[in-house]
Amino acid sequence: MPPTTHRRKITQKELKAPDELTTLVDSARDFLVNNLTKVLISTGVVVMVGAIAIGVYYYERHRDNIASARFYDAITALNAGQNKAAETQFNQLADEEPGRRLGRLARFYMASAYLADGDLANARDALVVFLTEERDPLFRSLALTNLAVVYERMADWKKAAGAYQQAAADPGPEQARAELGVARMLVQSGDKQGAIAAYRGFLAAHPFAQQRQEVMESLALLGAPAVLAPPRSAAAAGPQPVAAH
Repeated sequence: MPPTTHRRKITQKELKAPDELTTLVDSARDFLVNNLTKVLISTGVVVMVGAIAIGVYYYERHRDNIASARFYDAITALNAGQNKAAETQFNQLADEEPGRRLGRLARFYMASAYLADGDLANARDALVVFLTEERDPLFRSLALTNLAVVYERMADWKKAAGAYQQAAADPGPEQARAELGVARMLVQSGDKQGAIAAYRGFLAAHPFAQQRQEVMESLALLGAPAVLAPPRSAAAAGPQPVAAH
């Protein structure tokens, strides 16, 4: 018997497949042709935006490097005792770079230069501006303590006490110094009992502080013992004499 041959019947879908592929390619080509201008503009915009972003990034990094170099030069002048030069450099940096961290910190160190130079009014103004912008607890504590020192040197005991109190409220390296500053300002303002209480409170809070001997001497000058003697109980007081009838 002759071999049987089976022929697979081509479906209508398979017959239409090439036409569908051709139609899809034609549609894509027509879309590209008809929207070529828009595609080129969109591509150009994306490329331009990317180029601007890269340019801004490297420009900002360049300005950061310049600000760092200027800040270093000003710090070097301050450490060398060249206060006038440091004041000028910090002032320029603060004015020209107010949005940068080093530009804001420049006001703090500018105040230090003014303070070292004895220019109390400018030191005060620089610290007041710095404190309106600064949020770092450590630098705020340092700035408040320096501001209190400025007010103390200006004999404004009330403002000095207020600045010391704010600095003492935050734990940190300036807290003990600020607490003693509060007590000292109470003495200056004539509040003897308030000063005694402040000094005793310092001893209770910092029993091993380096300033302990200094505080005890201050209390002695105020005519007060370092600690209050505990009240005597009736038993500790012993038998009381009986009044004769």
